[in-house]
This record gives sequence, structure tokens and C-alpha cells, in this order.
Amino acid sequence: MQSVNQELPINVSRFLPHRKPMLMVDLVVGLTDSSIETSFDIKEDNIFLENGFFNETGVIENAAQTCSGIVGWSHFEKNSHDENYRVEGFISKIDKVEIYKLPPTNTSIQTKGELLSMHQIGDVYNCKMNCRTFLGDEEIAHSLFTLIIKP
Repeated sequence: MQSVNQELPINVSRFLPHRKPMLMVDLVVGLTDSSIETSFDIKEDNIFLENGFFNETGVIENAAQTCSGIVGWSHFEKNSHDENYRVEGFISKIDKVEIYKLPPTNTSIQTKGELLSMHQIGDVYNCKMNCRTFLGDEEIAHSLFTLIIKP
């Protein structure tokens, strides 16, 4: 994966609007114009823990936050002088979610997102995304969804 004009890893809290306890991505470890890879440490204080495991909602939120970085990064980069600049994103449609295994507390997941298509309407982007989540080498989730991104 080739990086876009930025030193990796990137701390995503600088350009995602999410804050604790809703921030579900720690670092961007790979980024291109059409793909992204992130890592996230599942800690004991995570709001999406159930019985010692990161639940389904957390897995989906991690995937959506990961994928929003593909489109959001270029807008953030143009506005990096503004400390308060954030990119907003919303899940508008979930086409498919398959969760094969829930990751336990105190593990790290890696999520890989791919931009399948993007349509701009005014200053809003409608983006179809494919996302896969891994615990080590094991794929634990696959999702296909549409995001609305508004820089």
C-alpha cells in the first residue's frame, strides 16, 4: 500500500470528528486515494464491550470510521492549518455485514477499507465501501456499506 503524501502512522483523532468514548480507530497505518488500513486497541474501558469482547456495533463503527478516512484525508490535508477542522461522516446504508468472530478485550484489530465508488453532490460525497477486519492474520468481519461524507 503506497502512502498519500503523509508520514505514517497517522493519529486519526486529528481529522475524525469522533472523540472518546466513540473513537474506534487509533492509527492509520496505510493510506492511498482508494484504500486505507487502520489499527485499533480494544481496551477494558471501551463502551462496546460485552462479556469481555468487542461487540458487533463496535466492529461496524470501527469499519465505518476506518473507511471515512479514505475520502476525509484529502480534505483534512487541505485544511491542516485549522486545528478545529473535522470531516463528518454517516453510514447511510449497510449492504452486508458478516462477523465471524468477536475480538476479545486487550487485543488489537486491523481494518482494511476500499473505496468502490464515489459520487459527489455539491459538497457531499456518497461513497460505497468494502471493509475487512482482522485479528492477527484471521479475518473476523467483512462489511459493505455506503457512507455520506461531508467535509
